Amino acid sequence: MTSGWDYRISRWTAEFADPATETAFRTEIQDAWAQATRLAMAVAALVFFTFTITDYLNMGASRQYTVVFVTRLAVSLFGLAAAFSAKRFSAYLVNGVIPSAVVFTALCAFVLIIPYRPFSPGWHGMSMMAMLLGIYVFVPNRFVLSIGMALLGTAGFLWQVLSHFYMQFNYVVTLMLLMSVINLLGGITVYRVNRMLREQFCTASTLREANERLSAEIATRQQLEGELREMALRDDLTGSANRRQFFDQAERELVATRRQGQSVSLLLFDIDHFRQINDRYGHVRSDEVLRTLTQACRGWLQGSEWLARVGGEEFAVLLPGVGLSDALARAELLRQLLEQTPVNLVDATLYFTVSIGVAEAQPGESLGMLMRRADSALHAAKQAGRNRVMSAGPASA
Repeated sequence: MTSGWDYRISRWTAEFADPATETAFRTEIQDAWAQATRLAMAVAALVFFTFTITDYLNMGASRQYTVVFVTRLAVSLFGLAAAFSAKRFSAYLVNGVIPSAVVFTALCAFVLIIPYRPFSPGWHGMSMMAMLLGIYVFVPNRFVLSIGMALLGTAGFLWQVLSHFYMQFNYVVTLMLLMSVINLLGGITVYRVNRMLREQFCTASTLREANERLSAEIATRQQLEGELREMALRDDLTGSANRRQFFDQAERELVATRRQGQSVSLLLFDIDHFRQINDRYGHVRSDEVLRTLTQACRGWLQGSEWLARVGGEEFAVLLPGVGLSDALARAELLRQLLEQTPVNLVDATLYFTVSIGVAEAQPGESLGMLMRRADSALHAAKQAGRNRVMSAGPASA
């Protein structure tokens, strides 16, 4: 089934223009993306705190160093807390809320401690470029949020540096160009990564939808093939097995029963004076007689026995594991049942009778030979006056 998603990607946000598609994409990547984001934030927090060592080597145990140390420690603890507690809030990692909050906090802290660190503007510039590199490349985030945080941090950094350090004009221009290049390259990187992930989602979703359609078509075709096979083996009017299915299945059951050393008998019967019923009541009502017979036989059948319509008004039942005497008793019960079964028509109720021929399979006898003997017994029952059960004699040598 087609999802109906719109796979257009906005050129401005590198996200799907359709909110439903964007939601599906984030759900798809949520587990892997959240795990990568947690790991990145944890590592970034530890790296941010590690620079307290270089700060100490250059600042010593001073009041300024204490401010820098506490600031770095607070930011690092916040990043680690966000990384380890955000497992329950994976959606907020994927939509960029938590990474943006951590990045914004780190940028603010970095900008605020610039006046306390006795480094040159160039050193601070390299540190800022490392921070921007982490924002754009290391910490997974959405394109708009990434570039927004980076530009905001860049503006704060330039304001802080220009406010506390004297720099010649050419150095200012150089620093601003470097910040611009970093933001440009970083923005392109994040844009391409975000777009590439969504394009991969498009490809995977398209293939998945194609596979689902193909699977649905295969299932439909298999169902139709099954229905066609069923139709080929079923009698349209009565719903019982037809002649083809009877010979296929009866042959297998005959072989299997003999292999087990059991007896097997065959009942062959048809409706007495069915032509007269047809002439008097018409085809539609005579068809109702056939359906009534089939319905009545279903309650008479036992175990794995089944009924087959092998001719116009002729039916057959194979009785595995049943000898001739038991088969005759079963046949008599069936005859009495059908004799007492009414056919309820719109303006009349009629009754019908059947004549039944019974034959027990002999050693080495084929299904065709068994059918011929049962048919002979059926004809004998009709010759004897109909509405009776007769058995066939043994096969002639």
